[in-house]
Amino acid sequence: MNLLITSIGKRVQLIKHLKESFNVVGVDAGEFNPAKFFVNKFYKIPKAKENGYIESLLDICKKENINVLIPLYEGEFENLHNAREKFKNIGTVLLLSNHEILNVCKDKKKTYEYFLNSKINIPKVYFEEEIKDIVTYGDIDKFPLIIKPRDGMGSEGIHKINSIKELVFFKEYVEGGIIQEFIEGDEYTVDALVDLKGNPVYVVPRRRLEVRAGEVVKSSTVKDKGIINETLKVIEHLNRLVAKNQVGLLGPLTIQFFKKNNEMIYLLEINPRFGGGVPLSFEGGANYGQRILEMVEGKNLEYIEDFKEITMLRYEEAVYF
Repeated sequence: MNLLITSIGKRVQLIKHLKESFNVVGVDAGEFNPAKFFVNKFYKIPKAKENGYIESLLDICKKENINVLIPLYEGEFENLHNAREKFKNIGTVLLLSNHEILNVCKDKKKTYEYFLNSKINIPKVYFEEEIKDIVTYGDIDKFPLIIKPRDGMGSEGIHKINSIKELVFFKEYVEGGIIQEFIEGDEYTVDALVDLKGNPVYVVPRRRLEVRAGEVVKSSTVKDKGIINETLKVIEHLNRLVAKNQVGLLGPLTIQFFKKNNEMIYLLEINPRFGGGVPLSFEGGANYGQRILEMVEGKNLEYIEDFKEITMLRYEEAVYF
C-alpha cells in the first residue's frame, strides 16, 4: 500500500519504520530537508496557508494511488480536516481525528475546560479575574505558576512564574497565554495509537530523561500502570466527541503527563499526531506501520499491552548531497 506523510523535515526514523509496511511518499514545503532522501518519493508542495496546498496533495494522492495520508504538523490539520471528504472520494484515508477533538487538543484552555469535570487530574488554569486578585492582594501562596501559549508546540514560550512582578511581566510578554498552577514531578510522554473506531491499539509510556529544544533526546519506555490507565481514560473521554459522520478519535496520539512524588498524575497536553520520540516506542515493540496497514485493510485490531522497557539516547547524523 501507499502512504503519504506531510512536513517530513527530519523525521527519518519515522520514515524508516513506516517503510517496513508501506511505500512512503513524503511532502514538505521546504526543498532542503534530510528526510526526502529516505522516502520512496518526494514532492515539494505549498505551505498549509498558501493557495494550492490541498489541490497539490489531492493531485499527489491520485497520481501515487495513496491509500492513507498522515499529517505531522498541527498547522495543516484544519485544512486537511475540512477536505476530508475530498480525500475519501479518491480512496485516501485521512488518519486524523475530527474537528472537535483537534480543537480540544490545540487550545490548552479548551483542553482544561473539557477535562475539568472528568475523572482525570489537570493543572488548574487561572482566569482573568483570578489573576487580578492574585496581583491585587499579593497572593504569594499561589506561586510558582507557569505560563504557556494557548496553542503552542513543544517548550516554546513556556515560562515559570515565581513572583507578582514576574506574573505582571509574563502576562503581557506571552501573547494569548494561559496561566496554570505549576506541577513538579517526573514528566512522561505516552505514544498511543487508536484504530478507526477510536479503540486503543498501543499505549506506551516514555519517561523523559532529557529534552533539548523541545524534543526528547534521552528517554525510557516504562510499564507504568498509573500512566497507562490515565491514558486509557483520556482516550475514553475524547471518544465522546464523535462527529455526525462517525469520525472521532483516530490514528497516532502523543499525550504528556506529570507524575508527582505522591503518585498523583496530571494531564498536561494532547497532540493528535506522531511525537518526536515515537521511534523509541517502535523499538519497544509497537509496530505502528503494521497496525495502520491492517486498519486500512479493514481488519479488527486488538489492544496490545506488552512492550519492552528500553532506553533511547539520540544523536545527530547528516546527509550530504
